[in-house]
Amino acid sequence: MRGGSFFKSTAVRLAIIYSSLFVCAYLAANVVAYQMVLRYLDDRLEAAVMERYREIESAYRARGVSGAIDMIESHGPAIRRQETIYALRDAEGRAIAGNAAFVDVPSGFSNLAPDGRREASTGYKLFKGRLGDNELIVGKSEDDTEQLARIVLLSFGWTTAIVFAVGLLGATGLRYRARSRIFALSQAAHAIGHGELSRRLAVSPRMDEIDVLCSEVNVALGRLESSVAALKQVTTDIAHDLKTPIGRAFLALDDALGRDDPEEVKNAVAAAQHELSSLASTFDALLRIARLESGSRRAHFVEFDLAGLVREIHEIYEVIASEEGHVLTTKVPAGEFGMRGDPDLIRQMLTNLLANSMRHTPVGSKIVVGLASNDKGLELSVGDNGPGIPEAERSRVLERFYRLDKSRTTEGSGLGLSMVKAISELHHAEIELANNAPGLRVGIVFPRDGEASPS
Repeated sequence: MRGGSFFKSTAVRLAIIYSSLFVCAYLAANVVAYQMVLRYLDDRLEAAVMERYREIESAYRARGVSGAIDMIESHGPAIRRQETIYALRDAEGRAIAGNAAFVDVPSGFSNLAPDGRREASTGYKLFKGRLGDNELIVGKSEDDTEQLARIVLLSFGWTTAIVFAVGLLGATGLRYRARSRIFALSQAAHAIGHGELSRRLAVSPRMDEIDVLCSEVNVALGRLESSVAALKQVTTDIAHDLKTPIGRAFLALDDALGRDDPEEVKNAVAAAQHELSSLASTFDALLRIARLESGSRRAHFVEFDLAGLVREIHEIYEVIASEEGHVLTTKVPAGEFGMRGDPDLIRQMLTNLLANSMRHTPVGSKIVVGLASNDKGLELSVGDNGPGIPEAERSRVLERFYRLDKSRTTEGSGLGLSMVKAISELHHAEIELANNAPGLRVGIVFPRDGEASPS
């Protein structure tokens, strides 16, 4: 398996996409946080300016202009690199005290831009107010605030870069991890595609999305393997079961060619026709089963009364069963049992089950058709007191062309119960073959979805 381009890897592309989205969201959050930090620092700076202003204002109120001058001069020696600047001017605009000169400063808070001519090239937060007829301007350097802002901005930048770098490193690790896993899955798929249908995709205990997909694929592969095995078995069974009637038809036709008596020729041709008719019936049954398994007949589903259909079949087959020496009875509660399905197929299913019971039970056997509603759904059953089917054989008799050894001498293609199974699966019903003690009981449980309660 070729490595391919690094950036074409799905894991890398997804990691880059998610990392980019995270970085964008992180940058947006950082911008908001940075603005909040700047606002906080600006508020702190304004508070510091006002603190100095209030001190001088308090001194002015206590001792007049001289008190304000003393307070300004007392702060002078503590000023480092002009972190705080002052200007006290009289009513004519002459400077009385302070360490800076200002021009056109508005009242209230304002900002003084940096000036390279000053010793400390930094901006200031200013506040201008009046002390009687005088005006006082107090300013505090923005240098500390700007440094803190730069630190915050730098930290945001570094964390963003680290997040993106970690995302790329994670993408690299994910790429190689995903590549090794995909390589193993590709090898298994390649083997399966070349006929190893027993191979399965590896599923780890983590059961992540890929493991869930592999589990579903393994289920599909299991069904495919069973279908292929069934197809091989059906092919073998068709060849085995149809070989005899085809051979008989050829022998009958060959016998007809060697006869001179028209009546004997007619009988031989009739025998060949009977064998060919049996073949046609077998293929017709196979086609019907194929159509049922395709699910195309669901378009014919309607709401109908299953109890009424069972009573109808009982009336028809009661006479037929009596003529063959069997006793056919029903156990159907009064009222209607509504369900959604194809009534013609349900009729075919019940007919096949009754024909199967009458064909494989001795004279005098009792056959009972039952209908009941239980926790699982609506159950249709056909039971008899005949020889039954060994437990080991019950699942196999539902396969196409499978017939018990004791049934080889009776008529039939071995597709009757296969047809029953196909109709059951079309209706999402469960079919169960059980011991009727004695005999066989075939129960078909239709799901409660779409079923009406008996009225």
